Amino acid sequence: MKMKTTSVGGTVEILASKDFQAIPAKITGAEVVKAGMPVTLAGAAAAAGTGAAGILLYDVDPTANPNCALVVEGVVDWAKCKEHSGATATAAAMKEILPAITFRENIGVNADDTV
Repeated sequence: MKMKTTSVGGTVEILASKDFQAIPAKITGAEVVKAGMPVTLAGAAAAAGTGAAGILLYDVDPTANPNCALVVEGVVDWAKCKEHSGATATAAAMKEILPAITFRENIGVNADDTV
């Protein structure tokens, strides 16, 4: 099987724990959506978090490949998510929208830590 990889700025690790659950989704539109952005089930970025079904795990360029993974359970570094993706919601607001995700703002990411 041939695969094509398109780099859109490098890989950013938004997870703050190695334990997480993600669901498959597709990004709609033609704009790159960056890791850490809240995304709806319809595949639209939701910077304010409204209607979000999960947090985008990796950068996605839908013109190259719209398939993605949305984190629906686990721990994310919300400060890093906001900085990288441009999301505007607060951690408290996101916790209301996605209660199975813990939104940490006071840590650096270390994938070997269990939170």
